[in-house]
Amino acid sequence: MKSPVMGLDSFIKAPPLGLMQLAAVVPDHEVEILDLKYRNLSSRSLAKKISRADVVGVSTLTPSYSATLKICQIAKEQGIPTIVGGYHPTLVPEVIERPEIDYIVRGEGELTFPQLVDALDNGQKMDDVLGISFKKNGGVQHNSERPLIEDLDTIPFPRRNLVRNNYYSYFGASVDVLESARGCVHDCHFCCVIQFNNRRWRKKSPERVIEELQQMNQRRTWHIFQDSEFTLNMKRVGVICDQIIQHGLENKWYSAQGRVDDVVNHPDIVDKMQEAGFKMLFIGIESIFQKSLDKIGKKITIEQIKEAVKMLHDRGITIFGSIIIGNIGENREDALKTINFARDLDIDLMQFTPLTPYPKTRLFEEATKEGWIKEPNYDKWNLVEPIMATPELSIKEIHDLVIQAYRSFYIDGFRTNFLMRGGMRMSQDQFLWFWRMVPDFLTTSIPAIFKFIGDLRKANNH
Repeated sequence: MKSPVMGLDSFIKAPPLGLMQLAAVVPDHEVEILDLKYRNLSSRSLAKKISRADVVGVSTLTPSYSATLKICQIAKEQGIPTIVGGYHPTLVPEVIERPEIDYIVRGEGELTFPQLVDALDNGQKMDDVLGISFKKNGGVQHNSERPLIEDLDTIPFPRRNLVRNNYYSYFGASVDVLESARGCVHDCHFCCVIQFNNRRWRKKSPERVIEELQQMNQRRTWHIFQDSEFTLNMKRVGVICDQIIQHGLENKWYSAQGRVDDVVNHPDIVDKMQEAGFKMLFIGIESIFQKSLDKIGKKITIEQIKEAVKMLHDRGITIFGSIIIGNIGENREDALKTINFARDLDIDLMQFTPLTPYPKTRLFEEATKEGWIKEPNYDKWNLVEPIMATPELSIKEIHDLVIQAYRSFYIDGFRTNFLMRGGMRMSQDQFLWFWRMVPDFLTTSIPAIFKFIGDLRKANNH
């Protein structure tokens, strides 16, 4: 079986950092990682692999919940205990009521998971294992929360060797991943990261970040920071960049997720990022209307978006932007203006997502109260297919607009966005690196984008 592909996952395949991290905290146990986004296994093959396990653990997001239940069912049929962790069971701990699931790990797993495994090994009671939920005496018990890990430097290094032979790619080029910090202090109403981390941000030391970079697969082209917001403390970013240069690690292509206001307010640090090898920044644009940005709690302005795009391009840093289709208060005409803005703003790559109210978010509370959620099947909560209407737009209208956005940017706008602007950048020394990526991008990502849009159309017709 295969885990569901979500949005641009069809051509962005990254190593499962969370699973590699959990494998590191049980060093005395033999661990095998089955990355079902990377590898397609039949149910029979999966059952055969599971049969060799003493325990099966699954990390799940909301749209992969159904796939998780199928995996757990295969394990239960063979009498193997099942543990489920990740965002979805943390936000919806009621999933422990499912017969396929024996235990859930809520929140961070690096301290909870090994304690749970030890308790299973030794036949101990589970009452004292913080951060888990389990079945007891015919009912369900939710143990107390486990505090967040304060010192991230104490976490063991991820066991990258477990997926070393897998080839992961990012827009056609090879990739490896790391994290330098966890959490976010902002309050966007659609974001479940702040629910998972209690709106707190914790960081690893620059020295630890360099150690992780040195342990990464040096044959991979991209090294991507998976922090929810890498640029939250730009002074720290500057120190990390200095360390990268001092250790001779600037020959890699680095990418991270950041905010436009951090970019605009710290041009000197953006200069250091360029010097250290940062080639791409993922930024959440979300809307071109200030009223929408204010409603979702983004706390940025349209002018900052434009200024950040220019600043990054002036330094040879490409932009992977994200825009929400169907913001509350925006009608079809507003969405079309947003789509045209994305195409005309000179952004290099774009992700268009329907507004999705993940559990426990402020958006979820509002959407539930107003009756906007029309699709209860979590498989559809994939940031591709809309699952909620708004007072201004129906689900079908939002779906049509998502298709139109991708088509406008990647197909209709291909000649303008990629070829013509790319040709102009050939004369810019800071963009010469980009042309090393073009052949693989054209042969892998572009066909994948066409297929992705075609699949969206088919889903819309069902």
